[in-house]
Amino acid sequence: MKIFTVAQAEALIPELERIFEAVAGLAAQAEVKAASLRERREAGRDDGPEAVIERAQLQFLAEGVHDWMRRIVELGALPKGAAPALVDFPHRLNGRDVYLCWRLGEKSVTHYHGADEGFSARKPLPRRRPS
Repeated sequence: MKIFTVAQAEALIPELERIFEAVAGLAAQAEVKAASLRERREAGRDDGPEAVIERAQLQFLAEGVHDWMRRIVELGALPKGAAPALVDFPHRLNGRDVYLCWRLGEKSVTHYHGADEGFSARKPLPRRRPS
């Protein structure tokens, strides 16, 4: 498991923004397909060829989201959600294993949480000393 510095995690923010932009686009398309399938099911028309095609398209979009999220794992980070877009980075803080946490829209990494905690328990990072 890669251990990130704050600077290393922050260097990935542009790539994470690009990934989550792609995920959001695919998720929006998937929601349209899912809504159409729900309408078909409610109308009793969910066994025709159009429904089969829409289910296949929905599966394709879901696989696309999975592929984009896997890219985050390949970077060494841990995706924690797509809506909201959250990523954790393994980090050592004062000799303790923690996760730096980042949320889409943040331009820097400023918070962390314990390894057994989640986003709701995040705390501000201690101030960095100037070099």
